[in-house]
Amino acid sequence: MRFKRSPRHPFTDTPRKRAALRRKQRLEREALPLLADQIAEAQPSEDRVMADRALAWSEQEIRDRRARAEKWHEARRQIDALPEDERRAVRRAWDCAPYPADPSYLLSVLHSYSQGRIDLKSPPFPLSRTDASGARIANLFASSDLFVTILKAREIAADPDRHPLAERHAAYHHLQLAASKNKDRDRAAQNRVLASQLFLRLGELENAHA
Repeated sequence: MRFKRSPRHPFTDTPRKRAALRRKQRLEREALPLLADQIAEAQPSEDRVMADRALAWSEQEIRDRRARAEKWHEARRQIDALPEDERRAVRRAWDCAPYPADPSYLLSVLHSYSQGRIDLKSPPFPLSRTDASGARIANLFASSDLFVTILKAREIAADPDRHPLAERHAAYHHLQLAASKNKDRDRAAQNRVLASQLFLRLGELENAHA
């Protein structure tokens, strides 16, 4: 399954942060000039403030990483609870989803699926693999220079295994184009279904060649 690592960002002590701290403390003293000396005595040193911020930053990062890990565990629990064929379909869809490989997005996909808003046989995105950021990494779905008629495209989609891979690519792109331009909604929907079926088959071929 796609997984995006959570990078660590250590706290940085910079001259700009120290200058901002000095400005903040000065404004606190100027706000109550009669008590400026007492306020100054209570104000921590720059080094103390920076050390406290570094500790707080580290503790917050630990909490954030634990919360993110728990989301991953929750998503995996939900997937493991599905029947085997649905588990495979969900994992396949997630590996092709155009979203960052973050658990919050995976949980959103799972929720949409549980509510019936995503059809795993015809998801709202191409079934070609994406990287951790959601960018396409496969080249099986690149635009084809091969031309086929719409009738030929439908014939190929009906029985893709009888046709060369290049023809399947061309048929997919032609069906997608026809669906986007056809004013007949029923025919456009039929073309999209055929294109989705080709996506599924091309995705299987991509796995076979991976």
